Amino acid sequence: MKQFLKRVLTLLIIGFLIIGCTEKTSFKEDNPSEIATKELDTAFKKMWKNVTLTNAANYFETDVSDTFFTVNADGIIQNKEQFLVDTERQIMLEILDFKFFDQQIKVFSDVGIINGRIQAFSEDIYVGEIFYTAIFVKYGDTWKYENWQGTWTKDSPPPPSFVGEK
Repeated sequence: MKQFLKRVLTLLIIGFLIIGCTEKTSFKEDNPSEIATKELDTAFKKMWKNVTLTNAANYFETDVSDTFFTVNADGIIQNKEQFLVDTERQIMLEILDFKFFDQQIKVFSDVGIINGRIQAFSEDIYVGEIFYTAIFVKYGDTWKYENWQGTWTKDSPPPPSFVGEK
């Protein structure tokens, strides 16, 4: 009798496990990847709004990694401090209008990589297009801006120089 009860109990447990593991829930929960993707999209939009002369100092204090560096489409490489003193570039980012295309967001644990294209306009005149990669790293609850890489597309007009005379 004891042997029989053990077998019945074992079969019941196995049955409940099978049912529990295959049962679909009636509501959809965001998985961690979807949540991180939404957070990264928000972090990217916040970054783009704040890399201007008006907002850069505060943003770079709170939302940019200490190891930040950028490789711009015009070949200029800058770390955090160099970017902050390059006010001409910040003014340029403030006065141009941008249109974003083909954005893709990838999440790898605490690293987010965002790729896409940007078209730049000055007073509604097309001035160029850039392929970009932006990298964010999660520190605690904050996705911090870590790196930018921009490359002029082959169909862009000749790139202007954003570097002032020294």
